[in-house]
Amino acid sequence: MAVFLDRWGNVLFDTNKEIAFNNNMTKIENGFLEQTVAVSDTNRRIDNLVLNSGGDSPNEVVDARTSLNGQIYDTLEARLNGDSSAISNSLADTNERLENVENSNASLEQKLEELYGEATQNMFIYVSKARGSDEAGNGSFDNPYQTIQKAANSIPKIVSGIDIEIICEPDNYDEDVIIEAIYGAKYVTVRGANSEVVDALTTDTGFYCKSILFSSISGQCVVKGLTQSSNITTSENIIYFLRVGYGSVSNCRFATSLKSTEKRTIYYNQSDGGVAHNYFKDQNVILRSEFNSCPIFYASNVTAGTSNVGVSVYMSDLRLSDSAPAIKATTPQKTEDGGQII
Repeated sequence: MAVFLDRWGNVLFDTNKEIAFNNNMTKIENGFLEQTVAVSDTNRRIDNLVLNSGGDSPNEVVDARTSLNGQIYDTLEARLNGDSSAISNSLADTNERLENVENSNASLEQKLEELYGEATQNMFIYVSKARGSDEAGNGSFDNPYQTIQKAANSIPKIVSGIDIEIICEPDNYDEDVIIEAIYGAKYVTVRGANSEVVDALTTDTGFYCKSILFSSISGQCVVKGLTQSSNITTSENIIYFLRVGYGSVSNCRFATSLKSTEKRTIYYNQSDGGVAHNYFKDQNVILRSEFNSCPIFYASNVTAGTSNVGVSVYMSDLRLSDSAPAIKATTPQKTEDGGQII
């Protein structure tokens, strides 16, 4: 509040100077008293707002308006709002990071499950084109997969001395199946569900597939009860064993003509194996062995029609059973670059 003091006149001749001086002193005292009361009220308000928490210095007020990063706000309310916004942003960022960690953990768990699985017992994986589902199925008999490839993809990459069977309900599976990189299995088998009761030498088995590739599997790989699909595959081979411990084909029927193609019906590459009790008619190459493979073509196989080449060997070996009948082909046997047919 403004205080207006009286002016002295001529300090030598003004006889009222004493009165004016006293009046001015009174006004100063009253003004000072009023300012003291106002300051006291303000301090009391500050005490109620901030200092009541234990501080007793005006610096406490400035500190209350200063954020953790050193920014000084005009008011305490602005600082609190700023801190609240900063905390909210930090929490949102933290939640996002936690969500990313959870997603990464889930992905890692899935990869570990795919890699190691929990397979300590023999695995039987069921496939049904008619009643199965790749999305909702789990490979059980009551809830099968719809495709052979989905069943193959569900096999853990590392198992411990177990047998694995993919059992396919008879149907036409228009697939080029790839089964690869499985370590520790004794057997990996793809078979028709009726493979034990149907005879491929005399009839179609009802289980059709375009092609199957087994690759980089240390155990024995088996195809059983298959009938060659009438849809010509884009693959160069119907059954292909690439770097497997042993490849076996039995009770299968190959009667779709491949004579006008360059395809091989059964192909061994860096793999041993056996071919027994199968029916072959009008194929291009019935059996091809390459690169240090050594499969056996058993006498229980039946050939009909006239294939282009029966058995073919390139830098490899192939064994024919002693009692094997003549292979019905334009070129029953063919050897190249040191290949041997024994």
